[in-house]
Amino acid sequence: MQSFKTEARIIAARNLTPNVASVAVSLDERAGHVHVTYYLYNSNTEDDEEWRELTVGELIAAFPVIRSATSLFRPMADLKMHSDIVFNRE
Repeated sequence: MQSFKTEARIIAARNLTPNVASVAVSLDERAGHVHVTYYLYNSNTEDDEEWRELTVGELIAAFPVIRSATSLFRPMADLKMHSDIVFNRE
């Protein structure tokens, strides 16, 4: 679903703090479930939590197929490059 990935890139890129190294987003269309992972340089802050929640909310608003969502923080050390990466700080 290319339009989902494009929109997820746009949404994630505007909902970041300098602490965010990468963002991965995956959508299971059959289940109507989106999963968002923010990879961080340091421990998450309140601002990181707010921006992550905003990303999830904007994805739900943009794609009515989404009926449920999960999101989490992971340390940058856990980052493995894969197709779900929608933002990667250079």
